[in-house]
Amino acid sequence: MISGADGIREAYQDAGVASRYVDERFRTPLGALLHDRQSHVLRTAIAAQAGADVLEIAPGPARLTTGVLDVAGQLTLVDASAEMLGEARRRLSLINVDKRCTMVRGDAFCLPFPSRFDLVYSFRLIRHFGAEDRLRLYREIARVLKPGGRLVFDAINERVYGSTIADGRDHYDASVDREALRAELASAGFEVESLAGAQHRYAMLHRLQVLVAPRSAKLARAAMNVVDRFGGGEPLEWIVICRRV
Repeated sequence: MISGADGIREAYQDAGVASRYVDERFRTPLGALLHDRQSHVLRTAIAAQAGADVLEIAPGPARLTTGVLDVAGQLTLVDASAEMLGEARRRLSLINVDKRCTMVRGDAFCLPFPSRFDLVYSFRLIRHFGAEDRLRLYREIARVLKPGGRLVFDAINERVYGSTIADGRDHYDASVDREALRAELASAGFEVESLAGAQHRYAMLHRLQVLVAPRSAKLARAAMNVVDRFGGGEPLEWIVICRRV
């Protein structure tokens, strides 16, 4: 299982991984459902801060970047992987917006910026680390945020994760409960403003992916939308919005 700062960094320094990342993880109905939910919440958070100076950490192949370019005042992307930055540049160039982003190769644990950003976001990064490393990341992000600035990221719900996700994962994923999440963010100088749920009734969503999607991706996606929106229950993940105090 891939874990730790060095392991995670090395896992994404591969051109093949970078080029296949979106298709392998976010083209299926279940992956697309998660992407759309993340994109909507993130876009709303950035739009609420008109003209925001925004930093994206670990953008990968610009999966979420493309959906926020028109609402961010200024956007900087930082990633430890040259391969991921190259794929991000390629994808952004296809929609003629690559010049609107500043791309920097750098380490999330030692960001090469002063305190200047209004909002920082990062998905599929913080969750891969244990408690000690997560605290290091939170504190480094707090350092580059202006007072009152926001951090947006994804976290896994411990109450759902252990009972629904099979072993054999490639990457380590941390899972936490609500109060533990609030406490660890508070220790780094953040106050949680909202926890937007994503992938409610995950076991049912997964069954739709396995049983229905191979026959009709459109039908599976429509059913998933209904389950996720109205099914109730605990979500598998949260999209966390917190403020630097």
